[in-house]
Amino acid sequence: MSERVESIRLGDWLASRTPAPPSELSARLNEVVGDSSATADELPYALLKCGLELLSNIGEDRAAAPDLLAADALITYAMEAAADARTVEEASEAALQRLGSSR
Repeated sequence: MSERVESIRLGDWLASRTPAPPSELSARLNEVVGDSSATADELPYALLKCGLELLSNIGEDRAAAPDLLAADALITYAMEAAADARTVEEASEAALQRLGSSR
């Protein structure tokens, strides 16, 4: 018999972070992650995926600044989630490999 793996909504996990981001950034983060869910093991990768997808679609004018900030926040939160789940070295290596393979 297999264990049931609990998933968490990315928006709920982001809402649990302290200190909370400014309200405009928080709203944009919630728009980007939508109703996505992930297990604790998948959480860093799910956040990283959302951040990289946003980053890959950013425009080149100043109007893109909020999305750039949101992408940065999602990638930072992905590192935080990875560090919570693993040692800092493993988290850094996993994130760097993931960033490197996204090109």
